[in-house]
Amino acid sequence: MSVVLCRLPNHVGDCCMCLPALRLLEASGLTPALVGKRWAGDLIAGMGWRFDPIEGHVTEDLNRIRYLAKNANATKGLLFPNSFSSALLFKIGKIKTAGLKTDGRSFLLNTKIPEPEKMHEVERFFYVAHSAIKAWDETPAWDKVPQKLGLLSLKRHEAAAKNLIDQFKIPTKFALLAPVARGKHNGKEKNWPYFNKLVKPLRDLGIEPIVFPSPREEALAKEACPDALILPPTTLGNYASLARRAQIVIANDSGVSHIAAAVGAKQITLVGVTDPDRTSPWNPNAVVLGREGQWPTPNEVIEKIYLLLR
Repeated sequence: MSVVLCRLPNHVGDCCMCLPALRLLEASGLTPALVGKRWAGDLIAGMGWRFDPIEGHVTEDLNRIRYLAKNANATKGLLFPNSFSSALLFKIGKIKTAGLKTDGRSFLLNTKIPEPEKMHEVERFFYVAHSAIKAWDETPAWDKVPQKLGLLSLKRHEAAAKNLIDQFKIPTKFALLAPVARGKHNGKEKNWPYFNKLVKPLRDLGIEPIVFPSPREEALAKEACPDALILPPTTLGNYASLARRAQIVIANDSGVSHIAAAVGAKQITLVGVTDPDRTSPWNPNAVVLGREGQWPTPNEVIEKIYLLLR
């Protein structure tokens, strides 16, 4: 099998949404070898693909790419990010690279893929991989995006999730809440401000609301949802296994929403400033409330929780 060195996206949600594209490469007889942010290695460890971190340090990253080109037999490269810097790194590393001809980087690419029409990000990543496979004179295994992202977990992640449940005496029925979405979208906050109003209705249903914030979000989570059970941070792989066990995952349009989608969890995603046509969870079990420019009300969310869980 030919090895394709794939540059993963820089955000958790995007990393989840490119899973069908990576699965397409594998199903088409190409072996993905992945590089990206260090956290991504734990999140996708269950997929069985080689992963090497790149840290944003130019010299170290370039040495890593050159090493992989030589020792991992990576004959081709595929870029999921749109950035100039990702194309430049692969070019200097002498990887024959395919990617979207965005950000003025066409001259750095060996295979220049035209920008597609507006579509969901899952479809966009899939389009990039599908176009590259055809340009390499291979036959894509599928022409349509799978309905599920298809994230697999390692046994150690499943064991860790069980241990966390035992350690913190989490009830059998629990909901994962993700009340924090850091950063802004077009200058607007991405946080739905009423997460704490969901705690009592969930407990009335016999479901314990749990928050596992990221290391940089602990204080923000306690401020946003003080009445929930807020526990110490865990790894993304462990979190995915917890999401698979949860009765429901309720999140902003954020990385957690896409982790829940990746494992096929029952979920509600709350939207107010982003475009759900592009970034809604790719999950047949997902419910999206709100729309760009209008957050859902607490009552709308609570009613939907009752409908899904009663």
